[in-house]
Amino acid sequence: MKRSAIVLTVVCLTALAAACFSGRPRINLERVGTIGLIQFKSAAKGNIAEYATQVFLEVLIKSQPGARIKELGREEDVLGEIRADRLGPEALKAMSRTYGVDAVFFGTLDVSNVRPRVDLASIITSLSVSAEVDAVMTTRLVDTRDGTTIWTDTARDRKTVAQVSVFQGGGVFFDARDPEQAYGPLIRDLVLKTTRNFQWR
Repeated sequence: MKRSAIVLTVVCLTALAAACFSGRPRINLERVGTIGLIQFKSAAKGNIAEYATQVFLEVLIKSQPGARIKELGREEDVLGEIRADRLGPEALKAMSRTYGVDAVFFGTLDVSNVRPRVDLASIITSLSVSAEVDAVMTTRLVDTRDGTTIWTDTARDRKTVAQVSVFQGGGVFFDARDPEQAYGPLIRDLVLKTTRNFQWR
């Protein structure tokens, strides 16, 4: 009887330990070293790419407080600083020397199929409209020593965004004074999907 109780206790403790450790992030960013973060690129005009980058950084830091992440700015500014014309292997090595980073995050945010929702009241008061959009976020973490891709992920979503300017031909300008309120749900959903390997589950 005592032996059965001991065995049962060991089994329970083992299961409990497994449950606790199974929630760990699949990728530990602390082991990667110092990581650079380049602002996301997007053909969408306005502040949405900058906002997406900040949300991405925020989620990473909250998920893994011990991660060392250095904001590097826009890709064109980084390339200008290291005198390169594209993010190839040599440029990555130059980034390692210039910024002291072991790896770098970069990504794209594509917005398409913009379907404006015209609200006369909002146009009169704020000169902006809301619109339903399709968005795709692709992110990548690359080793600066040899250009090896450490991780990559893509997320898609369709949501209504607010406080945008829509031009003839379907062009849209993301110029909200409060991006969190205007397109926060869209961006946060994309970021949470693409960063799931770094989050505790």
